[in-house]
Amino acid sequence: MKPRYDVIISGAGPSGSLLGYLLSREGINTLIIEKQEFPRHKICAGGLQHRTLALIPFDVKNILHRSLNGVLFSYRGRDEFMGRYAHPVIHTVDRKEFDTFLAKMAGDNGCMLRFNEKVTHYEQEKNGIIVNTDKKKYRSLVLVGADGVRGTVHRRLTSGKKILRILGYETEKKGTGPEMKKYHDAAGLDFGGTRKGYVWAFPKKDVISFGIGGPFSSAAAMKKYFRLYMDSNGGRKDQAVLAQAIPVRNDDTPLGTYRVIAVGDAACLGDGFTGEGIYNALRSSIMAAESIIKALKISVFDFEDYKCRVTGEIYRDIKISLQFSRVFFSYPLFFYKLLKSNERFFTLCCQVLRGEKKYSDISGKLNIFGK
Repeated sequence: MKPRYDVIISGAGPSGSLLGYLLSREGINTLIIEKQEFPRHKICAGGLQHRTLALIPFDVKNILHRSLNGVLFSYRGRDEFMGRYAHPVIHTVDRKEFDTFLAKMAGDNGCMLRFNEKVTHYEQEKNGIIVNTDKKKYRSLVLVGADGVRGTVHRRLTSGKKILRILGYETEKKGTGPEMKKYHDAAGLDFGGTRKGYVWAFPKKDVISFGIGGPFSSAAAMKKYFRLYMDSNGGRKDQAVLAQAIPVRNDDTPLGTYRVIAVGDAACLGDGFTGEGIYNALRSSIMAAESIIKALKISVFDFEDYKCRVTGEIYRDIKISLQFSRVFFSYPLFFYKLLKSNERFFTLCCQVLRGEKKYSDISGKLNIFGK
């Protein structure tokens, strides 16, 4: 007899683990299946927006590395200036620690976890889903894809669909004394070096995560500029640079099918301007938890309420972020100078990053999107 669960979640990243925590806390028999063993290295800048912390229903302050009030801006590696806000704009974490902690919280609240096991296939049956892994079979009433852009659930749901993907390259280097002083309470952002993208530097306890993001069509130019940027920031010639894809949804990107639902990167919820994904991932998990709890009570598994909420709330913001990205990266020098000379614009941008304002507030102030 195949083990039976109410909900099976494929993937133990932030969206999967938070969803597992929320469902298990309500007494729902939930299993998370994760293809890797935890703790595991994760390619990520490790920046949590202030608004992200407000979504997490338990204390994570002990795993925060730094809280950053400042942003050190530069344009093509030159003309640096520091902008400071009254409150932390970004908090940094080691994703290995952060993801492990979230998974532990799910497990401590009754969620079953299977690490080093990969979902390979799933199929509908009369009263549920059969989930196949590389080790065994399970049955559930609901399957959740929290498995990112390479996962089985994501790939099956989005088969044949065109999805916007932002390319990111990242590396980490141990910070020297001067570097850690420079980035003590500030993130670094460099504009103008790559088309439709930027370079970031996020300090952790004793390392700095450097990365660059932009369109896949600019991959070669991005990598070349990133190497030059790292050379000027003490990077080694043989330093490993890892690549990742950040998915951003379109109007027709699927959010699920009958008894199947997608959250986080599997639902393509990356921000179209910053490329940040954790905030929307956690938002989607909270919405999914409410939808799944309702579905289990009434035995209706189309998740139309979830799809409507994601489309009307999260995707609305993503579309505006894409508009803002097109305008900003068409005139990066103009906006760089505006950030440098206009305190109100800098403050507004910080408020957007913190979650106190939205992209639409910037567009309204500058009238940059038209009607």
